[in-house]
Amino acid sequence: MIAICPSCSWPSPTVVSAHGSVRYLRCVCGQWLVSEHGSVVATAGTSTLTACGTHCD
Repeated sequence: MIAICPSCSWPSPTVVSAHGSVRYLRCVCGQWLVSEHGSVVATAGTSTLTACGTHCD
């Protein structure tokens, strides 16, 4: 499954770091994302993480 940015719908944010099944991604729109098993589970603003309730399994 491919992670999709919930802010701009870009289909393939760049993986910056990966730790097991958790991946930290950066989208072309500037949004930081946290992905687990290909699904975006959180977005990161300037200093906080917020859960993406519509994207959690």
